[in-house]
Amino acid sequence: MAFFRSVFTLRDLPDAGRPEICLSGRSNVGKSSLINRLANRKDLAKTSRNPGKTRSINFYLCQERYFLVDLPGYGYAQVSKTEKNLFAKLVNPYLEKRSELKGIIQLIDARHGPVGGDGLMLEWIRKWNVKALYVFTKADKLSAHDRAVMQKTCEKEYGMGNAVLFSAQSGMGLRTVEAWILETARQVEDDRAR
Repeated sequence: MAFFRSVFTLRDLPDAGRPEICLSGRSNVGKSSLINRLANRKDLAKTSRNPGKTRSINFYLCQERYFLVDLPGYGYAQVSKTEKNLFAKLVNPYLEKRSELKGIIQLIDARHGPVGGDGLMLEWIRKWNVKALYVFTKADKLSAHDRAVMQKTCEKEYGMGNAVLFSAQSGMGLRTVEAWILETARQVEDDRAR
């Protein structure tokens, strides 16, 4: 995996052709940490102690076959007006009109479950019927009992096959996320070959 491009306007999107799988979630939910674990690098995606800094859609090229697309985080109160403008002009049109978008990884903090803007994203995923994987991050911060409770909640609310508990620290759930990404990209390739 390699960084490809930061996109600040829709006209800067990469040329059509490769499937795109995007990562969505609140600011500071762990999107950069997941990207770094997937890439087996510590600094490919920049992490910040100050949430709400990312103002671009960041593209990462994987195996020359597909893009992982890191969307700006949402839900950080101090940048709410800027955030609304960013989503209205860049993120929402990307999500609603980009034909290369083939799947979405929705990150949710396992300690809190869906809160704030998460509900809007979950509603959007259902409305547009996008293939989705729900990744509950920071699962290492939960006790084994709380992880079991969260797992049952995931299964009940999102279905067994599309929710996973993940820890960037321990790597818990990483293989499941990798397998889902590869399957989603492969499915697109198979559909094109028919």
